Amino acid sequence: MEFILNTIRKIDYDQAREFAFGDDASLKEKLAIVILNPEDIKQLNIKQDSIVKIYHETGFVNVRCIQDKKVPLKMAMMPVSIWSNQLTLVLNNDLVYKNIEVKIEANDEPILDYKSILQKIKEGS
Repeated sequence: MEFILNTIRKIDYDQAREFAFGDDASLKEKLAIVILNPEDIKQLNIKQDSIVKIYHETGFVNVRCIQDKKVPLKMAMMPVSIWSNQLTLVLNNDLVYKNIEVKIEANDEPILDYKSILQKIKEGS
């Protein structure tokens, strides 16, 4: 299903806060997420806390899905983090982190922790 992805900053979903006060597990739990409207979750035929793959032509990431009825239909929101950065784009030397066209589908592959994502980036894959 197609969505528009926007990254967000919220106090409960803050990467710097988790690095300072959390641990590796809380970082992944609180930031490796996508927030969708409950109706979109039904359309995807998944439930809250399901793992989904979010992707476009240049990147992908697996994250946990949570619901919030305040999110507009066909909109996906992710906290600014290493997970959402796998989907940001550079266009005309500008970083694009809003209004990114993505596809979302159910997935049963694991969510990578941030150290694994860093290793993947270092390896260039």
